[in-house]
Parts: sequence; C-alpha cells; structure tokens
Amino acid sequence: MLKDRSSRTHFLFSILVTGFVVGALGCSEPPSETSAKSQTTISQTTTLDSQVASETTSASTTVETKPTSNDLPGIWLGNAVIDKAKLTQKISSLTPEQQEMILAKASSFLSTIMAVEYKTDGTLENDLEMVSMDGQVMRDGSQGNWRVLESRDSGLVIETSETLPDGTIAKTESFLKFFADGNRFVTAVTLGPDLRDCDAMIVFEKQQLTGLNVADQNLETERR
Repeated sequence: MLKDRSSRTHFLFSILVTGFVVGALGCSEPPSETSAKSQTTISQTTTLDSQVASETTSASTTVETKPTSNDLPGIWLGNAVIDKAKLTQKISSLTPEQQEMILAKASSFLSTIMAVEYKTDGTLENDLEMVSMDGQVMRDGSQGNWRVLESRDSGLVIETSETLPDGTIAKTESFLKFFADGNRFVTAVTLGPDLRDCDAMIVFEKQQLTGLNVADQNLETERR
C-alpha cells in the first residue's frame, strides 16, 4: 500500500507535480463512473501507445551505439501506458460489472507518475504519485542503489536495490529500452492478472533542469 512520506526531495516533488498535471488522464473519477467513461479512458491512451509501439520498435535498429551507464544519471519523469487494443480485447467478452472493475484498475495505473533520479555515485531516489480506485491521491518514495548489469543495442539491464523497513534488501532487475533520441526509455511493469496481458509500461523522459533549478522555480512561483 502506498503511503504519504514526510521527508521529500524538493526537486523530485516539483517534477512529480508537473508531470501529474500533464499525465493524470482524468483517472481520479470514482469506479461508479468508470463504465460510462470507458471508451474515453481507453481512447486517451491511443496516441501515446502508438508512439511507444513505433518508437520502441525502431529504437533497436536506429541507435548506432549501445547505451552505457553514463547515459542513465539524471532526473527522469515517467508516465504509465497500457496497450489500448489489448485492453479493449480483454474486456470485450466480460460482463459490465467485470469491465467496470478492470477499467477502474487500468485508470488507477494510468494515473501513475514517477520521478526518479539516478545519481553518478550509484544511488537513486524516486517519488511516485497515483490515484487509487476510490479516487484517493497516494504518494510514496524510496532510496536505494543501482548498477548496470548489461548494455545491449537497444537498452540497459539494471539492478536496483532498496532496504525495506525490516532491514532486508529487495533487489529488482529491469530492462530499460531506450528510444532513438537517447532521452527516453520504456520499462515493462508487472501488474495483477486482470491487466497482466495489456503490456503495461512506464515511459520515462530525461529532464533538462537540475534539481536546484526546479526547486528555485517552484519557490519563485509560490512567492508570486
């Protein structure tokens, strides 16, 4: 369960708030309204899904040099996407009640925004915000470490580790598939059985502003 965290890195939160305004996709509606909005919810993913599908396919053939560990440090903002065609096919044979439940879960996932900073010393910090199925905005974040396990023609295989409250260390291995421009990558997300076959992904874009600049701009906005 996601929970609020009192300690925040200001620039990650600033990036996160900006990204949430852009990428929320109207997913804060309660489940009771999901059925009436189902076609809107699905169609809102069409443009981004098409872009992801076309550009990730071409990424492996147009990138002339393999990404390296030097390409990852920086601040990245991620938005959730789901394959619209597969989601539509999945719910087509279900009852209206079942459709409503799956669309509510899809809407909640599509509201996910992540801000991640990969640091040059091998540490990382992330902040996440999403809207639950009952319309509650939830935030969570963590700190950990990262390292590159393998560099491929189309991306990087990385391992991240995070210390859990009980003291154990959780390690995750992920493949980051880079777009041709080198400033974006996509990584697959494993969801529950209701959305498992819908190609859930997070698409990340590298942010050009430094953490200090983002914080300064946010403070300036607050003063105005």
